[in-house]
Amino acid sequence: MRHLLHLCLIFTFCLPAAAQKSGNELHFTSSQQQMITVYKGTIFVNGNKAFIFPKDIINYKSRRNRLIEDGRTVFLFLEVDGSPNKNRLMVFNIDHSLADSLLNTVSSDVKDWDQDGNLEFGGSDLVKVHSSPDSIYYTPARFYEIKKGKITLDAALTEKTEKKLNGTYLPDPFEANGQPKVIPRSKKRP
Repeated sequence: MRHLLHLCLIFTFCLPAAAQKSGNELHFTSSQQQMITVYKGTIFVNGNKAFIFPKDIINYKSRRNRLIEDGRTVFLFLEVDGSPNKNRLMVFNIDHSLADSLLNTVSSDVKDWDQDGNLEFGGSDLVKVHSSPDSIYYTPARFYEIKKGKITLDAALTEKTEKKLNGTYLPDPFEANGQPKVIPRSKKRP
């Protein structure tokens, strides 16, 4: 009986935000009855143009395209082409008939990565191979979490991931020219 109740709750809260996907368009409906359509690089909210991409780089078939609601806040996640690097997640706050671009990060599943009860997303991008066999370019990561209707940097998950990737953590992983810092190759990392 308890499992049936859980299924009913899932269908009640997840189905309104489900997307119907076809070709180059997406359709979402929030629990607040906001109608969100993404069509040929344009986001429409309740029939109004809310955001226009300069170039249509949206991956319309991605399972990561979705609405997530936290309290009364509605977030739209769209996976976009990140060539030549990993794909990106563009995150928008949907409020009335507006789509406010919040951030652009490495594409990942949106889930509770660190089991703290909050949804997280993000990760690390590709980093070129260093020419010296005993050195690597530091691989920075960035994870964000959804908490109390806001999206903030998840510093603990970011640090934990960077330690796992690099064998160490650098609070400032970039050189002045924007390139990742060079560090000695860790025995933990191949």
